[in-house]
Amino acid sequence: MSGMKKRHPHKENILLVNITRLGDMLQATPTIAGMKMENPNAKVTVLVEKQFSDICNILPYIDEVVALDLGMTVRSLAREGEGIVDAFEHISESIEDLKRRKFDYCLNMSSSAYTAILLNVLGIPKSGGWTSDDEGYRVIESEWARLFATSVFHSNRRYNSLNLVDVFRCSADVDLHPNNLMMKVDNESVEYCNKMIADFGFTNTGPLIAVQAGASQGKRQWLPHKFVEFINILVNKYNARVVLTGTKKELEIVDPIKQGCNSPNVAVAAGRTSLPQLAALLKLSTLLVTGDTGPMHMSVAVGTPVVAMFLASAFGFETGPYSEGNIVLQPVIGCGPCNPNKGCAKPDCHETITPTILAEITALRLNGDIKKLPEGLVDPRHLTVYRTYFDNFGFYDMQPLNSEPDPKMVQFRTAYRKLWLDELAGFGSEGEARQKSLKLHDPIEGALGQIAAMAEQGMGMIKELSQLIADPRAPGTELRRVNDAIQQLDIEVEKIGYHYPELGPVTRMFVFAKENISGSEVLSLASQMKAIYTDLGRRSKKLTQYYQMVN
Repeated sequence: MSGMKKRHPHKENILLVNITRLGDMLQATPTIAGMKMENPNAKVTVLVEKQFSDICNILPYIDEVVALDLGMTVRSLAREGEGIVDAFEHISESIEDLKRRKFDYCLNMSSSAYTAILLNVLGIPKSGGWTSDDEGYRVIESEWARLFATSVFHSNRRYNSLNLVDVFRCSADVDLHPNNLMMKVDNESVEYCNKMIADFGFTNTGPLIAVQAGASQGKRQWLPHKFVEFINILVNKYNARVVLTGTKKELEIVDPIKQGCNSPNVAVAAGRTSLPQLAALLKLSTLLVTGDTGPMHMSVAVGTPVVAMFLASAFGFETGPYSEGNIVLQPVIGCGPCNPNKGCAKPDCHETITPTILAEITALRLNGDIKKLPEGLVDPRHLTVYRTYFDNFGFYDMQPLNSEPDPKMVQFRTAYRKLWLDELAGFGSEGEARQKSLKLHDPIEGALGQIAAMAEQGMGMIKELSQLIADPRAPGTELRRVNDAIQQLDIEVEKIGYHYPELGPVTRMFVFAKENISGSEVLSLASQMKAIYTDLGRRSKKLTQYYQMVN
């Protein structure tokens, strides 16, 4: 099998910008490892916010960590007066320090505006992810980064099956990579956790199951009384030893669970472990039961399988546990996955997972890799259970262990996966595709045909515009007429994506491409626009073929 298409395969001095959360840094590890595997002599420097810098010390393949104290900067700005000067000096010194390092490649895994502007100031010649132009507007050069922005846009999420780990590693042109997250576990931390486990005084002798009850948002956090019922089944029916993980802040969630269980076989490690010690505890555990959390990513990084509940805004295809053989429980609910930036007064998705179902699935996974669920265990109308695996191209995917309730959504999700692996990675499925005549009675396929026709129309308008530009005698009214017609055509393309949610991903990729046209020379701009219409037409036709193939 040949490798995927690459923009910048060779790298020597790499800056990776990922300054947000614990899970984000862990999810960057296959990309970091892959860059080193493909460029063995390269140096990798990570730019991270100071409060998250500790995690970098236990991740492999990182040569240097540069920590930005954004908290100090914000506090300085709040003081005003001399504080503004202090903040400016800190940022200026950081920028000059980064410039002196003369990076030749940067991957910005943060979509924030200030990191995009920072990278423009640094002037690194090759990049993936987000940068900005000289006026401060964000620029997405990599089509994989555009796919990320497309896939998290409104209802487009439902049609995405590419994990963000793969999207970002492909933004960095990484083909070789480990099929798992990575994290170091030191002997001292293992010894600490072994002693802690011994001190718990468990009377059961069964598997050690870690349970992460806390989550980053309340709407993604299963209710404590459900955890109590679930843990009691594990302890009483399966002879399990349960340890509750978490931070000190999460003790307000963990302590009531411990009290509700009232068993010597339920212990609290929350607030008693550093990051390295939590990694060691998870490595010593047989299994972790969790939501979509930082500890979930830590668990797969140390080789411990997980059973994960993806509630509310969490979506297993996007951020699921990146290793083989994990179990993802995804509620089937009309409003899910919901907007991560909006609250929820009544998260009905929580009711789709009962303590009994979670306990039975946990017990099955304790016995080994699950390839099939017992008949009748899970109602597919309310809950889909997936097993994680990697396809023949090395991309994460999820196999449903029970039926999925919306065939059309599944078909489009599959068709988009084939489309993006074909278009962006170069892993085509032409041998599989069988061209069929367009079924005009299917309104979605008819709309795809309409998009293809609009793309042809757009290319014709660009040709006419280029001819007018090249003709010094062309009246300005004609230039304005064609330009206005192009703008109206773009609006109509975008409208189709809103009217038919299934087509949102392909039209949104078009919109982002138009927004990232760069330069000021008119013929160059026209050439870029022609290429974008060409992409739209080709992709809409391929999507039709792939959809028909799986339909």
